[in-house]
Amino acid sequence: MKKLRTLVGMVMICFVFGALGAGIARAEVGITKDTILLGTFQDLSGPAAYLGKLATGVLQVWMKDVNDKGGIHGRKLKLVVEDNKYDPVLTKTAFTKLVDQHKVFMIVSVYGSTPCTAIIPDIQAKKIPVYTTAAAVQTMFDPPQRYLFWYACNGQDQGILMADYVFKDLKARDPKIGLCYQDDEWGKDTLDGMEMAAKKYGFKVVEAPYKRGTKNLNAQAMKLKAEGVTHCLFVGYAPVYAALLMEANKIGWKPVFFGDYVSVDPKTFMAGDLANGHYHIGNLGLRHEGGPGWKKIEKGFTEAGLESMLNEPLIPVLWNPLLLLTKAMKDCGKNLTRERLINAIEKTKNFDTGGLGKIEFGPNMRKGAHYYRILQADASKKIFIPVTGWRQPSLVWGKR
Repeated sequence: MKKLRTLVGMVMICFVFGALGAGIARAEVGITKDTILLGTFQDLSGPAAYLGKLATGVLQVWMKDVNDKGGIHGRKLKLVVEDNKYDPVLTKTAFTKLVDQHKVFMIVSVYGSTPCTAIIPDIQAKKIPVYTTAAAVQTMFDPPQRYLFWYACNGQDQGILMADYVFKDLKARDPKIGLCYQDDEWGKDTLDGMEMAAKKYGFKVVEAPYKRGTKNLNAQAMKLKAEGVTHCLFVGYAPVYAALLMEANKIGWKPVFFGDYVSVDPKTFMAGDLANGHYHIGNLGLRHEGGPGWKKIEKGFTEAGLESMLNEPLIPVLWNPLLLLTKAMKDCGKNLTRERLINAIEKTKNFDTGGLGKIEFGPNMRKGAHYYRILQADASKKIFIPVTGWRQPSLVWGKR
């Protein structure tokens, strides 16, 4: 009997330690009883540092809101930030540190077409959710990749939408269409879309690329003027767009300008009245429209002492996916894993952002934005006013 009791005791000990081991084995990376560790890389000291600071501000407000309400089933959100300086090589380093050193559960709210493109193979290899990327290029969602989600304005969509508006809405006769673009994945993706539109409408694109970090666009303006461009789409950051408007004014070139979604930014009005009346492409609700979604953002940023950021119209491009992420994490219950989270995001339909813009994913659908509006700049009020309803490009993704 004594030997039997000893044997039973040993079996019980083995069972307990086996169960504990199994529990440890099942524990998801970055998840503890009390916390969920998230990671992000941002440009905090490079050419897009103002966007990096905005993104970290948005994350700060969102996490405070979630944590103040008890977290995700009692787990509080924590965040690790790495500076990638908008550099693809440094982005790969930042990604490795977040995944292998910090051991985050997922990577959230990153942006930049060139940096994000650089880590696509790493994302798939590590099987870590990256949600979402605010990068314009098609490669973020085409072909769909299980662990990578996208939400912004797609470059190809914008190239087509611009041509649609010129020919269908403005009814321009024999327009000469030009594209001034940052010469990287971001700009080249828009060029692809514009070339698709060129085949549909029968025009030739006049190209004027510039290197990332360039601030003087005199050469580009001179070329576009010499080619007789009447309608020009710009791809790049708002301060550079403002510089193009000023260069055009200097040389007496007066086309109808269109700015891509990143130029929907108060920095566009660095050009003063020269920005007035020109068009922009956007997929977000605007603050002056007074929707409930923006009211919530205003409350959160004010409580966090970040009121100065509220003038940034691009906040919803980062905020909208985080609202959906909160719901998806809660839908997973207490057993939150990477795979369960992805499945939950895929099931979300007709998500309500409170008027901040449309967002929807699905199985094999990693393209979160499908509808856009054309906006017009009002320099006197320094706002952007919608001049169309929500629309898709005439050449829809998946059918091009």
